Amino acid sequence: MPAIYDVCIVGAGPAGSTSAYYLALQGKSVLLLEKKTFPRDKLCGDAVVPRAQVHLREMGVLDEIIDNNEGVYARSGGFISPGGIECIGDSSTNPRGLVLAVKRMHMDARCAWAAQRVGAQLTENVTVTGAEQAQNGTWTIRAASQSWRARTVIAADGAHSKFARDLGVVQGSPDAICSRSFVEGGTHDFKLDGVVYMPRRLLPGYAALFRHPNDELNYCCYILPGGPTTTDDLKALHHELLEQNPFVRRHLGPNYKAERMRGAWLRLGGVKKSYARNLLVVGDAAGHTDPLTGEGIQFAMDAAREAAETLRDAFAAGDFSDKFLSRYQDRWMRSFGHEFRTAHFAARVMARFPRAVDAMAQATLTEGSDFFRNWVDVMTGSRSWGLFASPSVALPIARQLVRHIGQAPAVAH
Repeated sequence: MPAIYDVCIVGAGPAGSTSAYYLALQGKSVLLLEKKTFPRDKLCGDAVVPRAQVHLREMGVLDEIIDNNEGVYARSGGFISPGGIECIGDSSTNPRGLVLAVKRMHMDARCAWAAQRVGAQLTENVTVTGAEQAQNGTWTIRAASQSWRARTVIAADGAHSKFARDLGVVQGSPDAICSRSFVEGGTHDFKLDGVVYMPRRLLPGYAALFRHPNDELNYCCYILPGGPTTTDDLKALHHELLEQNPFVRRHLGPNYKAERMRGAWLRLGGVKKSYARNLLVVGDAAGHTDPLTGEGIQFAMDAAREAAETLRDAFAAGDFSDKFLSRYQDRWMRSFGHEFRTAHFAARVMARFPRAVDAMAQATLTEGSDFFRNWVDVMTGSRSWGLFASPSVALPIARQLVRHIGQAPAVAH
């Protein structure tokens, strides 16, 4: 164990473990601290999009997941609009790749072990209680009965990020929430791989079912800012949709067995400042989560790579100043952060004009499979939200929206 590590990473989820992996490949001495012991659960929608799979493949994790039957690719599914328009399609030939459903219990453990294989020191069952910074910038990170020294620190300890908030880098509380209940295999009638339900009351949030191995399902519900619901409504809406939504009920059937609901907080849209002297903030802690979909794994892993490359440059220059590390914020903003503004706007539009979502659904049915792939690619982060402003997408939606004007209000469900 070195007297002082190059990097200490607090939190070994996808953001922390991916950071550790890329830094260890550089030859840096990396300490990766995890509050629990792997494998451990993490509440999530469990949908891992192609953009995140790039990192899993690089780390050797994707093959492990498939070889051990821990993930299922979503080849069939779609969404149901506020007015009850069902858009179900086949994604099996999508050239941009397929969404992979995998429990975080499996994925997070394999990411941490991948970082360990390339040289990171994984230390589990550690609750970090604080950190102090010396005049020369180095850190002392403390737990109950242990302490470590590191030249730099990465905070990757989740949406609440007590560590980064205590240091004054991240401000405020998370602003969204999601639920999860696994549905026991063999107890339901769900024949698809993934469906997003978009009832008017929940917009811009949604509910979803995703298939896992062994016929198990993940049922989740996302409450996002901008609509009539609040985070306090999560439990009621989670159960209301299960028990009353006609599409969810039809897909699950009368005999499904769902586990008790659990909830998790989300920090959306990126924090204003994700760096300080000798410090970077990555993943959920930095708000690297899409404001419209609540998806964050791909952005957490992209940001982890940007953090590793920024620290590589900082070590080469011998400069860990606030000004130098601001390059990290610039990098992730160019990579994906600029998309969050568009997603914020789209969320407001969906919540205020649910008929626009119905028009998008009707256009999808009218235009066919290529148009359907546009929706899939945007929702999975493979293409920009700006795609909906392109003439080839916007005009068919506009035509359907005009047809909806003057009709009876869309059915709420």
